Amino acid sequence: MTFVQVDAWLRLAALAPSPLNTQPWRFRVTPSHIELWSDPARGLPVADPAGRERTIACGCALLNLRAAGAASGCDEAVELLPDPASPGLLARVRLTEGPPDAGLAALAPAIERRRSTRRALEHTPLPGGLLDALAAEAAAEGAGLLPVDGRAAREALAELIADADRRLHHDPAWRREQARWIHPGRTADGLPASRLGGRALRFLLGHFDFGGTSAGRDEVFVLHAPAVVLLATPGDEPLDWLRVGQALERVLLRAALQDIHAGYLQGPLQLPDLRERLAAAFTPGRMPQVCLRLGRPVDPPDPRRRRPVAEFAEFVPA
Repeated sequence: MTFVQVDAWLRLAALAPSPLNTQPWRFRVTPSHIELWSDPARGLPVADPAGRERTIACGCALLNLRAAGAASGCDEAVELLPDPASPGLLARVRLTEGPPDAGLAALAPAIERRRSTRRALEHTPLPGGLLDALAAEAAAEGAGLLPVDGRAAREALAELIADADRRLHHDPAWRREQARWIHPGRTADGLPASRLGGRALRFLLGHFDFGGTSAGRDEVFVLHAPAVVLLATPGDEPLDWLRVGQALERVLLRAALQDIHAGYLQGPLQLPDLRERLAAAFTPGRMPQVCLRLGRPVDPPDPRRRRPVAEFAEFVPA
């Protein structure tokens, strides 16, 4: 591994999605391997007290790192949760010259194309066969991808999401936490202030309950999206979260190759009772981890906001 290679890989790794664009990862680079650490200082203790969504985001970054290495012609050796005494150490990756994983290498060109959206999607159906391809990508990392099809199923899911929106927005601590990641004065992380109304929206979100508005919007999103899918895992431990994060990024990259992008519908997954109802109705025998709507965004994406490598990576000399 050369410094130039590693710097390029880490820049691509950091293009992974994360809740509110918190970018909750750190990397430690040694002469022999790269370590991925969770950064609890960039967590969301109200919305994500167990760090589940933070770990999923780190799993997305790990998959990007693996894909970038494969595209450079490197073989990989990945240890997940390698040290029980250090729970924040999520993975240890060794990338060496050798036959790369062709499937991962094929996804690498989509890393810079992949975007998330909080706005409407076109009603155009997804390309034929894409959902099957996405399910295969998820399965490659040990997760299941389950489409939510049919009017009745969509309406049931929309009801859970609307319920979550109303309850979460009613919680002042949750609203304040969300508002803290609207950064009028920063452009490297958080949500873009220019498109969201800047300081005014930050104040309004932190002080007023917009649960009804959010619920109505998300109901429309669920009912009219070209596809809505759930990602689920057999268990619900940090290892499951890390694996489903990698599955999620594989799904997002495969979709992005065909200009299909995702909006997140995570509200019911942040409330234990609604998550149990979601599991019973849609993923029996497995735990739901991520809920996505998929399609082509109507509006162009916001400018990408990412921290420079020097802010989240430590290089340890030999």
